[in-house]
Amino acid sequence: MSTTIHWTGDNCLPEHKLMIVAVPGVGNVGKLVIDTLNEQHESSMIARIIHPDLPPHSILEGGLLVPPHLSIHSVPLDNGDAVITITGNGQPMTPRGQHEMAEAILQLAENSKTPLVIVLAGLSAKPGEEHIHLTCSSKDVQNSLNERGISVSTEQPSGGMLGLAGLLVSLSPFHGVSSAAYSAETIGTSIDVVTADRLSQRISVDFGLDIDLPIDNTRETAARLLSMMEGKEIAGIDLSDEDSDSGFYA
Repeated sequence: MSTTIHWTGDNCLPEHKLMIVAVPGVGNVGKLVIDTLNEQHESSMIARIIHPDLPPHSILEGGLLVPPHLSIHSVPLDNGDAVITITGNGQPMTPRGQHEMAEAILQLAENSKTPLVIVLAGLSAKPGEEHIHLTCSSKDVQNSLNERGISVSTEQPSGGMLGLAGLLVSLSPFHGVSSAAYSAETIGTSIDVVTADRLSQRISVDFGLDIDLPIDNTRETAARLLSMMEGKEIAGIDLSDEDSDSGFYA
């Protein structure tokens, strides 16, 4: 058994402008952006992605116990566009599991003719460093973004990307899927609301999404996320100082 997708309705993605993916990691900035986006818009969950290597922590949703998963939501935006979001409370705990899940998500994007997959990640940085780097794995995507006036980095993240986040972007050319990764510099606290707010604004400007995620609402989402992190080692999050320079998970 590897990755399976359990749909709540039609076995396909609705039309969308972007697919945005994030899992817990440094500062949890990517997950916080997606969780807030899902909550502030009338999003609907359309599927769960299951893998046996996800942390074995079943949770209550709407009063019902559900297995560990990444959820797929369709999010209608105020400008009439829609985006697909994918996030969860962890990622597979083995390299093979992360690879298999990345392949399954990219296959879904390929089958759905997703215009662009965007991965959101945090990058450990010193206080005062607030850059957001956008990185690609394809020259064609890189050139396309540059032609649209979107700044693309060729030097950061210098240490690369670990886990599901890096695999989604680096494997995407083999599926004919366009992708890019945002890595937002953060001091690496458990929940970095300010950096998440800055990241959401950058995405909105770059792709004309008209996203408005007021920081007060983001703080409310962060408080709920923090309340779920009592066992953050179960969620695959390790923010210890000794590991801060070894790379980053979304």
